[in-house]
Amino acid sequence: MIDQLTATDDCKALDITWHDGDVTTLPAAYLREQARDAWTIRQKIDFGCVQVAPDLSITALHQFGPAGVNVHFSDGHDHAIYPFVYLRELSDQLDN
Repeated sequence: MIDQLTATDDCKALDITWHDGDVTTLPAAYLREQARDAWTIRQKIDFGCVQVAPDLSITALHQFGPAGVNVHFSDGHDHAIYPFVYLRELSDQLDN
């Protein structure tokens, strides 16, 4: 599904090259807001949104099994796991 997955040079976004040749850049702030971990979901329930630092960056990427990636952010959040299918959904949402 994904050929290449890397943080941009400034670590402010995630570059994805898909098997079909499409290329997507997902901003770190967008990824952080769209995380599906329990802590982020709780923030959305309690406050209606996720507070994201304006200078948020990606600090690490860790493969999570054969079909996902764990993204670590400069705000210390490191619990977000993004299945590749979900990254494609997020990419499609940005395109619309």
